[in-house]
Amino acid sequence: MKTIFTFAFFTLISLISQAQESPTSAIRGRVLDGQSEYPLPGATILITSLDPVKGTATDLDGQFIIEGIPVGRHSVQISFIGYEPQTLNNLLLNSGKDLEVNVKLLESVTVLKEIEIVARDNKSEAQNEMSSVSTRSFSIDEAMRYSGTLQDPSRMAQNYAGVSNASDDRNDIIIRGNSPTGVLWRMEGIDIPSPNHFATLGTTGGPISLLNINNLGNSDFSTSAFAAEYGNALSGVFDLKLRSGNKNKREYMAQMGFNGLEFGAEGPFKQGGQATFIVNGRYSYLGLLTGLGVDFGTGAAVPEYQDITFKVDLPTAKAGRFSLFGIGGNSFIDFKAEDAGENNLYSSDRENSVFKSQTGIIGLSHTYFFSPKTMGKLVLAATTGGTQGYVDTLSLSSIATKTFGIYQRQSNMTAHYSLNTKLNAKHTLKFGIMTDNYGFDITDSVLVDGDYYFTRNNFDGNASLARAYGMWNYRPTDNWTINTGVYGQHFFYNETSIIEPRVGARYAINNRQSLSFGLGAHSQLQPITVYFNREETDEGVVSNNKNLDFNKALHAVIGYDFQFSETLRLKSEIYYQHLYDIAVDRFSSSFSMLNTGADFTLPENADLVNEGTGTNMGIELTLEKFLSKGYYFLFTTSLFDSQYDGSDGVSRNTAFNGNYVFNLLAGKEWKVGKSNTITLDFKTTYAGGRWYAPIDLEASRLDGSEVRLTSNNNSAQYDAYFRTDFKIGFRKNGAKVSQAFSLDIRNVTNQQNVFLQNYDSSSGEVETVYQTGFFPIFLYNIYF
Repeated sequence: MKTIFTFAFFTLISLISQAQESPTSAIRGRVLDGQSEYPLPGATILITSLDPVKGTATDLDGQFIIEGIPVGRHSVQISFIGYEPQTLNNLLLNSGKDLEVNVKLLESVTVLKEIEIVARDNKSEAQNEMSSVSTRSFSIDEAMRYSGTLQDPSRMAQNYAGVSNASDDRNDIIIRGNSPTGVLWRMEGIDIPSPNHFATLGTTGGPISLLNINNLGNSDFSTSAFAAEYGNALSGVFDLKLRSGNKNKREYMAQMGFNGLEFGAEGPFKQGGQATFIVNGRYSYLGLLTGLGVDFGTGAAVPEYQDITFKVDLPTAKAGRFSLFGIGGNSFIDFKAEDAGENNLYSSDRENSVFKSQTGIIGLSHTYFFSPKTMGKLVLAATTGGTQGYVDTLSLSSIATKTFGIYQRQSNMTAHYSLNTKLNAKHTLKFGIMTDNYGFDITDSVLVDGDYYFTRNNFDGNASLARAYGMWNYRPTDNWTINTGVYGQHFFYNETSIIEPRVGARYAINNRQSLSFGLGAHSQLQPITVYFNREETDEGVVSNNKNLDFNKALHAVIGYDFQFSETLRLKSEIYYQHLYDIAVDRFSSSFSMLNTGADFTLPENADLVNEGTGTNMGIELTLEKFLSKGYYFLFTTSLFDSQYDGSDGVSRNTAFNGNYVFNLLAGKEWKVGKSNTITLDFKTTYAGGRWYAPIDLEASRLDGSEVRLTSNNNSAQYDAYFRTDFKIGFRKNGAKVSQAFSLDIRNVTNQQNVFLQNYDSSSGEVETVYQTGFFPIFLYNIYF
């Protein structure tokens, strides 16, 4: 209630103090050839939402800026002779910060006869022209607008068809029933570790995102049959781009919300210069929110974390463009048994535990044009990720005994060189090589039978992965786009190799309808700690995972897209995935690597073989109205089935086989006065619950600890997941400053969704732990 009152107070004050004159700002950006990425000088930029229309042309570097534009929503049309024009609709321009618009235009194939090319809105198009199917771009505006996303790109992607995660505690991305460990995170051309606070080695999700959306540019998200330049992934790809700072002036921002206190700056190093910087830092203050009664699902324990994101861009006249970029973050939490609380999602009242994590990414890229049609790009980077933690288990007399300790760190030196050449409007080739040199320091210790400590993992060494790819983009006509390619990788640690062909195509039936398909082979390393697992047997300590091969999959997708109007489209896809050579136990069991990755732990199995299989199949539907006339909506439906076979040969549901996901998002904005805006947004999700192995209550009581019926793995399912989020916001634009206030309420109906069931040794009964309930988050930001 106090938070709601504060929000209402600030909104009222802002309304009273509205400026009498309409503030203005600028739209700037860059126009590139969509195939060669060479700048297009002389391209025409028109602000068609103004009356009269206002415009300009790009300079020799393809850059433009239009100043003195009234704040609010605008449409921008970009055109160039011989190229297909684009229209970007309902772009939000605020005071205190320029709007950046970067566009890639495709050269028209048909040049010998007169044709009509209609300007298209690229909202549904991928940034990567080599991606034919199951890929869409997303923007900062979407991540900030959607209710319940907490400004997290992962949680935003959970609204898209084919993606599910019926859980409040983490932002794992479960694509078409696949394990979230199958997702590839790529940034600025290099693979990066899990970009999340409190992440563990080998997983891809976490409770709080390390990514700062104020630093992100438009990026791509792929859910299947992705382009050949992406590898070592089974289910999907997040291809993130960091934006460059404003070269025309200095800009600053401050923000306070769920992700912490944030401060940022961007601009040129010197006025009139070409070199720019952008940097943002965040510091958590969840202790303050906990004091106000906000429940994060961590009991009385308060998560602590900090992070920083930056990019320095240095274009030169003859030597090409250099960029230095980086992300760094650390996190810490201390759970105490007496503070656990009945709905603590991460610990129990029988344990004390401490957990720390660190992530670091730094890279240097160099882009050089050998000619207007041929570009080379080299990226050198170093990444590191690690976790430390321990668990003290309490006896009935509350005596603490250390039962588990862990230290894991993985560092990586990586290089990626790509060469992109546009032969003509019909043919574009791209080649690339990547090398990764991993360094590992992994050790842990677990108390066995209260008697002695056993080290399950103990490895300090190196391993390398080499990759190469080639792609061909062929456009025989303006209606046809065909992408073919091949990807290969070799893991030197156990000398395993694979070559993967890929093909995709898109056919535009007319200006409103298109068909697409994709077919490809994909493979992925095991989660890295799995290679070093050890276990005790009657024959001594064994470690048989070193020679594990890649997990593998074949993807097939067919899609249909119908554009009812410029702002309303219907998209459907059907898919089939065959997964094979999946790591399973050597002996007969229900275990499969396809069920791992949606929590903080990875399997401890030490005798695995590549003999498991799985299948994912489904149909997806997206009905989307892009923001226009002050409102938008997004409805997505996913109907799917995800099965696997363990080494016992029994076909079972995967842990992620929810069977269905329905999402409905909608929002409306009203202009208040000359330049201020009130927004309302809501989201509703209804999804099938997680599958799990039932608890054997009698065996648990005899053993004094939880015993599950693994022979009946994933034979029981939690109740369906339902959650509704609601968000109200107000944005005030002054002459040189813009401010935004919002109240985002997750689970506004306080729905009690099941998190898990476990055995309570003190009561001898099965207890149900529920996910977070009513969860209000206040956000304030200012740009100046």
